[in-house]
Amino acid sequence: MNQEAVTVINWYCLLLLLPATVILAWKLVTDNLKKKRISPDVIPGALLLLSAIIGIAELNISDSGSRLAWALLVVQLIVLVFLYKSLWPLWKQRFRD
Repeated sequence: MNQEAVTVINWYCLLLLLPATVILAWKLVTDNLKKKRISPDVIPGALLLLSAIIGIAELNISDSGSRLAWALLVVQLIVLVFLYKSLWPLWKQRFRD
């Protein structure tokens, strides 16, 4: 992919992911200050956001054979497994109904 396309994708992702990150951080901080448990809906959202951020970081690495690219790919796979694990009970309940 050429550098101009990567730059455009980066700006769009910055415009979309930055507000989502701020809202998620605000929700976590306010829940922590109120001594409330973290909502079960926040954890899958945080994992999905983390997966998107890792994907953008992978996009910016030009050499796909580098160790950093492979490390990010493994971390993204682990995050997706945790996301699947957190969403499975909800899907199972929905399919039963």
